[in-house]
Amino acid sequence: MRPLPKASALGFALLSTAALHAQPAPFYDVTPSLASLRPVARQALASSGITALDALPGYDLTLTVQPGPRTFTLREEVYFTNTERSPMREVVLRLYANAVRPPPRRPGEPAWTPPVRFSRGACVGSSCAVSAESPSVIVVRPAAPIAPGGRLRVTLELQATLPEIAAGRSGLMAQGMESLSALSSGESGGDYGLLAVGDGIVSMANFYPVLARRVGGRWERSDGGAVGDLGSDDLSNVHALIDLPSGYTLATTGTVLRRSEAAGRQRVEVGAAVVRDFAAMAGATLEVATRRVGEVEVRSIFLRQHREAGLRVLDVAASSLGVFQRRFGQYPYVDLDVVEAPLVGGAGGVEFPGLVTVASMFYGEAPSVPTRVGATPGGGLGDLGGLLSALGGGGGGASAMLGQMLPSMLEFVTAHEVAHQWWHGLVGSDSRAHPFIDESLAQWSAALYLEERYGAERSRRDADMQIKMNYQFMRTLGQADAAVDRPASAFATPIAYAGLVYGKGPYLYNAWRSAAGDPVFWRAMQRYVTTWRFRTAPATGFLDALVAEDRAHATRYRSLSRRWLNEAHGDEDLGQMDLGALVGNMLGGPGGQVSPEMQDALRMLGPMLQGLGGHGGGGAAPARPGGDVSPQQLQELLNGVMQQLETQ
Repeated sequence: MRPLPKASALGFALLSTAALHAQPAPFYDVTPSLASLRPVARQALASSGITALDALPGYDLTLTVQPGPRTFTLREEVYFTNTERSPMREVVLRLYANAVRPPPRRPGEPAWTPPVRFSRGACVGSSCAVSAESPSVIVVRPAAPIAPGGRLRVTLELQATLPEIAAGRSGLMAQGMESLSALSSGESGGDYGLLAVGDGIVSMANFYPVLARRVGGRWERSDGGAVGDLGSDDLSNVHALIDLPSGYTLATTGTVLRRSEAAGRQRVEVGAAVVRDFAAMAGATLEVATRRVGEVEVRSIFLRQHREAGLRVLDVAASSLGVFQRRFGQYPYVDLDVVEAPLVGGAGGVEFPGLVTVASMFYGEAPSVPTRVGATPGGGLGDLGGLLSALGGGGGGASAMLGQMLPSMLEFVTAHEVAHQWWHGLVGSDSRAHPFIDESLAQWSAALYLEERYGAERSRRDADMQIKMNYQFMRTLGQADAAVDRPASAFATPIAYAGLVYGKGPYLYNAWRSAAGDPVFWRAMQRYVTTWRFRTAPATGFLDALVAEDRAHATRYRSLSRRWLNEAHGDEDLGQMDLGALVGNMLGGPGGQVSPEMQDALRMLGPMLQGLGGHGGGGAAPARPGGDVSPQQLQELLNGVMQQLETQ
């Protein structure tokens, strides 16, 4: 976006020419970015209370990326309108890329430094002071308070050095071991590689300053912990000019407005209207496959050696988009990119408006694994390789097992991330105060896609592994059942967050659907989306819609909500982990015989499978096990199991 040219003053019409005359002069030109919105979404803006797009925050980004040295420079203009009733003496921006530190490094490695560095800032047309209060907090203090309805335009300059993801780290076995090693550290997965370069892919998320959360009339400068999603939930408009080498395939939030090339570089102009975030991915060896779903172009973008998996992702993304549009309402943007990304720390995928990422570990073929404990020193397999070999009856069997697991994992993760385009993309929610609103519903939506495509039995089987297993492993590791609906900062460990938000919360929607019956339930779903699209839904938003459709059974629906979200009935409702059934689900059929020793090993290795099991929005890395199990005991247990199995 750019300052409004006088000739474009009438380009902001949302309703009618008469409405335009009632509006003040537009602050900045959103007109080009409107190309990213489908007509049905533009028509829905006014009914959602958005009568002036330029009252939303605007971010104008000029980004120059140098993949070789892993650097970028950014010049940003922020357009801010005070929509509150009181004057503001400061405006706070957050750099979320600097808000999460990676897990502790090994002795001798350099200390962590924030990847993005703030250089300078200034206000346009007014006097102000701009300073970095901390690596993730930038404060703008105007000379005079910003009156209600007042506007502030700020320019910022930043530079960054992108972290490098080591070769092979994003693979399935490496990520399995990384999740397993977190058992002994209790650390989260850092930023999951969202701002990094790995496998020839440049991943840029959380890279630009955005307005901080505003809660209770105050700017939030801290996130209260790194569990869950970090970022802003507010709508904004983004205009970006991205300069990068020729030959690089680029995927972004929004839609490309124009493109030019000169002197070995390409310059891509992108517009993204009414989005809650903006991200970009690029790579010199990325390929693109496309499919149209009505008015929407769906693109799968993947490393060329992963073409088979990339085409599978395209099929799942297009099919799930069709299911969700039929059940939830129309997708708001003109295109959707699903991009392979070198995610680490156990993340299965991450969502952004109009762009979702799926972890590279799901794209490669299942690796062959050794049969002996520690047979590949330094290879990243160790005891995990031995365990998988034992499960599969040898290296080939383990590879066959993984070969059957990977497609279902890839399909579930892809559908989960596409579902996020509604939750919390179209229907906003507070992802810090009530993370279950979008994550539990995205999990449930992925199972819905499986049901509508393959039938109820396949959906149940995959949900047992991808959803219920999160809760059951949490309990197996000694962590208590508890309330699902609470702030992200209230979850003591990532394993509890995954077990409750991803593993327990989704089943509330099954309970509501069973109690209401399909006709009432689906009308409530449509009401929920219509009421809260392009807005921020409260924790009771879906319940309110259900009660509005069927007031005669309001007490029943509220009781179910309390049971699943606020009380501790998970063991009764979801049961204990059945390892035989779990292995059977992994293999796509009925469970076989699993020795007690192997059951114990699987219980301890549960967090590894959980880390690979389809968590969206950054996933959930495992934490220290509960109960009396120590990392040393885990190691001894695994070695004993392997030795026993080798002698059989």
